[in-house]
Amino acid sequence: MTSGFAIDPRVSQAWVAVAHGARVSRRILQGVGDPAPGSSFAQVNALYPHEKASDWHRSYLGAALEHLVVWADLVAPLKFHPDHVVEHTVRPAYTLARAALEAASQAVWMTGGETARECVRRHLSLIRWDFAEHRKSVDTPEGKARVADRDAALLQRAARLFTEADLRPPTHYRCFARLRPSLEVGRRTLSGSGVLRAAPPMAGSGRPSRCSTSCPWRSMNLVSTGPSVSRTRLG
Repeated sequence: MTSGFAIDPRVSQAWVAVAHGARVSRRILQGVGDPAPGSSFAQVNALYPHEKASDWHRSYLGAALEHLVVWADLVAPLKFHPDHVVEHTVRPAYTLARAALEAASQAVWMTGGETARECVRRHLSLIRWDFAEHRKSVDTPEGKARVADRDAALLQRAARLFTEADLRPPTHYRCFARLRPSLEVGRRTLSGSGVLRAAPPMAGSGRPSRCSTSCPWRSMNLVSTGPSVSRTRLG
């Protein structure tokens, strides 16, 4: 194994804090039930009861936390065997981070509307986005037709509130741009637009392509951590 140097304890401590935070947040989310009567989500659900916005919102957050907990179990396991060594590579971490950000950003964007009606509109737009992605993955005309029928049924149910143009699926930019407050990455602060600029490198890190040493996932490659030390090498 390539020799390395000890990582600053402040970095490893920050990893542990994020890892435990993800685990605690996931446990809390698992205990969240249906919205209380009269609550904001109850008002949103009442406007379109066929696909509860609260259920979809919980799913977005759950997806984000699932990816973070996978990262947490690798980077900061709850128990170390004395001989246990974790080998770290940045590419999977970027892939998990992007997936978590994409899922969480949809939850943030959905609830960023100022009224219950606007939240419903965003909720249905996200469902149509999901249908569009599902349709791309189906390889038979019959399967594509079934997805199209579901989309048409949604538009028919929502016709009293919205036109088809109102429910146009959003873009990654629109969802990422709603991430507030800004995210802190190391000593840099990323706004929603900054997260968007970081997203393509995150996606690229998941592909087995080569790039120049200026690429962020090539600049530092974490190699191993044990019970008491983390080591790294330049990529």
